[in-house]
Amino acid sequence: MNLQWLYYFDTIAELEHYTKAAEKLHVSQSNLSHAIKELETELGAELFERHGRNVKLTKYGEIFQPYVKKTLNTLETGVSTLKEYIDPNAGTIVMGGFPSVAQFSTDLMVRYQSETNRLEVQFQYTQEGWRELKEHILDGSIDVAIATRFNYPQIGATYIGTHRLVALLPDQHKLANRQSIDLRELDKENYIAFDRNGQIRPFLDGIFTELGIKPNIVAETPNDLIIFGLVAAGRGIAILPDPLTGAPFGTKIVPLSNDIPQRKLYLQWNKDRYISPATAYFRDYVKRSEDVFDQYLKQHKII
Repeated sequence: MNLQWLYYFDTIAELEHYTKAAEKLHVSQSNLSHAIKELETELGAELFERHGRNVKLTKYGEIFQPYVKKTLNTLETGVSTLKEYIDPNAGTIVMGGFPSVAQFSTDLMVRYQSETNRLEVQFQYTQEGWRELKEHILDGSIDVAIATRFNYPQIGATYIGTHRLVALLPDQHKLANRQSIDLRELDKENYIAFDRNGQIRPFLDGIFTELGIKPNIVAETPNDLIIFGLVAAGRGIAILPDPLTGAPFGTKIVPLSNDIPQRKLYLQWNKDRYISPATAYFRDYVKRSEDVFDQYLKQHKII
């Protein structure tokens, strides 16, 4: 069935006149009549009957009409929604990132809108772990992700900065007032660890092995906020990305003195999937702006 036939049918039903419908649709009356005949032939029923110079719906046309209207309305809503979604000045960008960079991500969204004057652009933001972000970039359920590097050839990336690791201790801990801590001092300490589903856990486990230390793991979680709470409650210490909002209540942040690999952050996207104009403009803005995460840290005097 030709979609155009449905538009023709709906217009004739509304105007009850072939000539007026042809004028509104900018087609010849003969083409309009031919299209309706083909529609009736396909359906096996007459849809209109003559009433003088006008036409009226037959009982079969009356049955068919509400379904046509519903179909056309749904289609038009879909087209309108899609156009809004991909409009670079008013589209939607689906972004994901680590919980540890949520504060920065919010700042970046606001900065993008204000500096480009794209105030109608909408962001959908989700906080997830490394593995979930990687899967969602690969399957296309998010457009861009802020995370450490996904080493897949189809994933593009631009460096945005380095997120240092720090020790988080209960504020009454014996090491809480130190200027810095050597990780070796944490050997056998009660330790709140990230779970094994993320990228940071094997990264830290490798460092501990290299240094020959073995903290006593008392809890595991993928969530920075849960780590904050457990450390504040005195359950143990943690090594984690520097909290961007400062030390959570009841805790102290202490820098690490060890020379360990830096956690580099990237804005990443899937090169093999369609990227909407709104997302492409945002990605290119971040690329032009270069190390936006480091800029954020300096602006807020976190480093």
